[in-house]
Amino acid sequence: MQTIPRNQTHLAEMLGIAKSAVSAQARRGMPTTSLEAARSWRESNLDPARRKGTRFDENYQPQRKPAPTSSRSLVDQASKLMDAASALLDANQSIDALVPSLRAALHAVPPPERDDVGLMLNVMKYLVADVLAMCDPDPDALLEDGSPRPMTDTEAQDVGEFLYQCAAGEWVFP
Repeated sequence: MQTIPRNQTHLAEMLGIAKSAVSAQARRGMPTTSLEAARSWRESNLDPARRKGTRFDENYQPQRKPAPTSSRSLVDQASKLMDAASALLDANQSIDALVPSLRAALHAVPPPERDDVGLMLNVMKYLVADVLAMCDPDPDALLEDGSPRPMTDTEAQDVGEFLYQCAAGEWVFP
């Protein structure tokens, strides 16, 4: 039984070669009416040293690249892990087993998309506790009543980015 390709693009997929290669070989006389006819022509007319891999093997399956993960799904994954960690902390349970996955998910989110991750304060405090412990209070950062001096939007953005990077494991402190 012959395998009939829908078009040259489909034939290229079945042969595991580029569509442009199918077009070029068809111009040189390769039949495009069936997979078997195209394979037979290629075996007879192409130099074996110029063939890729084992594409003439009838059991050959072309390698498919995994679809790239979208930024949206990376944001969703990080947000879901953040929610799960928050729920564990709220239930007075440890998140130690979840931390490596959570840090990796936070790290995987591209910087322009990081503002979209739903960050939970209790989890962020847990993830950056070592950084916060190293910070000495700046006397200039406090008002006369002892409350913190308000930050400008730029300062708040910079601090937020730094703390996100720490939570994502991008900054490591001894």
